[in-house]
Amino acid sequence: MSIAEIYRRRQAPQDSRAGRPRPAISFELFPPRDPNPHSAAWAGINRLLQAGPDYVSVTFGASGASQELSRQALGHVLRRTGSPGLAHLTCVGRDKNGLDRLVSELIADGTRDFLALRGDPPKGSREWTPQPGGLSRAAELVELIRAVAQRELGDARSVSIAVAAYPAGEALTRKNAVAALADKYAAGADFAITQVFYRSQDYRDLVDAAAERGVALPIVPGIIPFTDVARLRRLESLSGVGVPSELAGLSYIPDPRERLRATLSASLNFLDQLLLLGADSFHFYTFNRARPVLDLVGHLRSRGYGRVGPSESAQLLDLVSANLGRISP
Repeated sequence: MSIAEIYRRRQAPQDSRAGRPRPAISFELFPPRDPNPHSAAWAGINRLLQAGPDYVSVTFGASGASQELSRQALGHVLRRTGSPGLAHLTCVGRDKNGLDRLVSELIADGTRDFLALRGDPPKGSREWTPQPGGLSRAAELVELIRAVAQRELGDARSVSIAVAAYPAGEALTRKNAVAALADKYAAGADFAITQVFYRSQDYRDLVDAAAERGVALPIVPGIIPFTDVARLRRLESLSGVGVPSELAGLSYIPDPRERLRATLSASLNFLDQLLLLGADSFHFYTFNRARPVLDLVGHLRSRGYGRVGPSESAQLLDLVSANLGRISP
């Protein structure tokens, strides 16, 4: 089953007697730099895979070496789980012909799911400039993937394509983000995954604004666990999305266990708010750190993926932590 099909089935009319389906859960992984399958990095990835996500995405660097590591990681996911693997692609570092060849190679490897991204400006540069002879927008990459699928597989829709969505930012930024999402949808995107955001209402506003533009895409919240506030602060310079003061303040809790508990509780509260606003799937940015994500997913599963009150949530958090018995992040 393709990843797009996972989300299409969730959008189909449901039998009211069956109840609401559980949220689809997915993880983003970085390809380990150490190729040794017995390394600590691979052990962490395998722990995440053992949690049974609906699918896993693997980041894809612009350089040849990092792309080869990404292909190895994708192959590992497909062999170990049988679940779909979502390959990241960007417009960075290759011209149009090079991207065409790369998509063909990935399809030959068995990849049928892609995340089409424009990519960030090169390090040290604030302005985006396309590769000579390359693509300048994610919508163009969506079109290229569809064309390669038609050529290689005889059906442009035989692959599924995800794109990025941006809930956070000032009003003009959000307006431009919705316009870009509409272009990606028109180019043939199947679903979208959001970049970092901290206000649950921003997600709801994005979904509503996209619907007003006629964008009929599932929009999946991309979740970064709040357990590493220092990492969130570092992401500010990349994403431009500031860390709320109430969240940043949790990093000053002196006791490590209390700090972990407080940041996990804040993460769970965020998930509860999103569930209340209609989110039915979560994509976790793991940074290859298993514990925070597994704590959150374990908590969600322990309560049947439904919303619970703060008191019951705290009790379940204690129970999940005790049962999992993990001591390293």
